Amino acid sequence: MIKVVGLGCDKDQITLKGDQIIRSSKKVFVRTALTETYNYFIDNKIDNIPLDYIYENAENFDNLDNEIVEVLLKEEDACYCVNGSGFDDRTVLELKKRTNVEIYPSVSLGSSFENPSLATLKISAYELISNVGFNYDTRTTLVVTDIDNEYIASDVKLVLSNILGDEQDIKFNGRVIKVFEIDRQKEYNYKTTIICSPLEVKNKYRFNFLDLYAIMRILRSEHGCEWDKAQTHESIRENALEEAYELVEAINNQDLDNMIEESGDLMLQSIFHCVIGEDMGEYNTEDALSSLCSKLIFRHPHIFGDIVATNKDEALAAWDAAKAKEKKYTKPSSKMDSIAKALPSVEKAKKIISVAKKNKFVTDSIEEAKKDLQEKLSIFANEQTEDNAGKVLMSLILVMKLQDLDPEVALDKALSKFVNKFKEYENMGSLDGITKEEAKERISKINED
Repeated sequence: MIKVVGLGCDKDQITLKGDQIIRSSKKVFVRTALTETYNYFIDNKIDNIPLDYIYENAENFDNLDNEIVEVLLKEEDACYCVNGSGFDDRTVLELKKRTNVEIYPSVSLGSSFENPSLATLKISAYELISNVGFNYDTRTTLVVTDIDNEYIASDVKLVLSNILGDEQDIKFNGRVIKVFEIDRQKEYNYKTTIICSPLEVKNKYRFNFLDLYAIMRILRSEHGCEWDKAQTHESIRENALEEAYELVEAINNQDLDNMIEESGDLMLQSIFHCVIGEDMGEYNTEDALSSLCSKLIFRHPHIFGDIVATNKDEALAAWDAAKAKEKKYTKPSSKMDSIAKALPSVEKAKKIISVAKKNKFVTDSIEEAKKDLQEKLSIFANEQTEDNAGKVLMSLILVMKLQDLDPEVALDKALSKFVNKFKEYENMGSLDGITKEEAKERISKINED
């Protein structure tokens, strides 16, 4: 076992227990002799082996950590002394992956600037910048250590700027500066620490899911918004449909700005229902998220299980099989029965036809499907009833599905063209000396496609 002793941040911060462990160890290694904490060894004339030579020769910090660990692992009874608490050192974290470690802590880096009553996330600058897409709950304190040169400081600035904004106040070694000033300081060393204090939701630059939840809880609270407090599942249910269709429209228009906005609006409807559910004692956000995450894991056995899927068709088959098992489908019609009754009829028809097609109840042949459509049209021409009209629509949707055409998208495009033609007709009709019939004829020629 390797014993790790935290030396604290400055001279004389080592604990009595730490001093005892150092004096009783056969061999003592010190990460660096270039800081104030090393005075403990000088003043007490304690034999030790500084590891600065490894630092000087290492190509990068990952290489440095690994080389220090290799040196320590060769010793049976080694004591390794590091600055800070002992828990927040990179080499100690790596060492714990390889062997048993017992830590005798001291004052942690950044602790003199922290409020110990606040929840705190402490992370090395090197870990922060290597974690793609790093984010954290800005309601807590963030402590960033190991900012020992201006290049690392610059990378940290970019990460924090994306989360907090350039103008947010932070503490740099106890001094208040702006985020954009992180890489403009005079000195960086092993003690350089950044403290990002908790933020109220109204003062944030960027937001995450937890912020959305917090805002909804505020709006539904005793002193919140009277409209939001008055809503029920039933009163806002139509909003989910409206926001879903607005997102679809943004996708159809390839409008990324609107896609961002409408994706958020649709997400709002989900969290709104979760918060109402909490207030009514029905279910909470964790219930909804747990259900979703469990479903995603269960329905992806080719990712989280032992099923193999090498292409999208095999992946879809694995999903369908897992869903059938989960839903306890006893026969194909069970899947039809599970389709949401509130779905628009065209979308419902697509799903029902898909099930029928997989079970050979409808044809796979485009020519046969076209022939069936012609027969249904002929019947409808002789007898115009809702029943016959519905059969025509079902046959048309099957033909479109076999040709990978989306009925909903096709109808939407046709409606858009129709409205544009109507507007042209409307404008032409206002011209002197032109009849409505002449206007329709001109529009027909203009819009031939």
